[in-house]
Amino acid sequence: MIPEQNDINLAMQLGLEEKVSPAKTYRMHINSERIYGNIDGKEALKQMIYKNLNTEYGVHLIYPTFGMPLQDLFGKPKNFVYVELIRRIEECLIKDDRVNSVINFKYLKDKSLRDELSISFTVNSVYGEIEIENTWKFDYDNI
Repeated sequence: MIPEQNDINLAMQLGLEEKVSPAKTYRMHINSERIYGNIDGKEALKQMIYKNLNTEYGVHLIYPTFGMPLQDLFGKPKNFVYVELIRRIEECLIKDDRVNSVINFKYLKDKSLRDELSISFTVNSVYGEIEIENTWKFDYDNI
């Protein structure tokens, strides 16, 4: 639903403000599984993208609206999973006000081995373009 002008005026009268995603956050060091230091701007957005792509939606109480549903894709044909992931990635990332669009999806055949599926894509953001590559592990043994 697109907000009407009356809705916007009412929100302003009630003193409601638009929620803006945080620009500064803690730095996750993925390889060492540690969190220390701070990041902001483009690096914080890259980290948010990584966390969204690798967090199961609706599972963690602390992140009720964070992440993407992935569990229902386990065991499904790769071509179906690829198409569905494109839709889910766009839907997931566009919720962040720093993300303008998600484009240029590519299936990375050389990295999509056996039970893995790799995709690259571009995120157009308020910080410019960000190239993303991610690999998900699914159970294709039962196909």
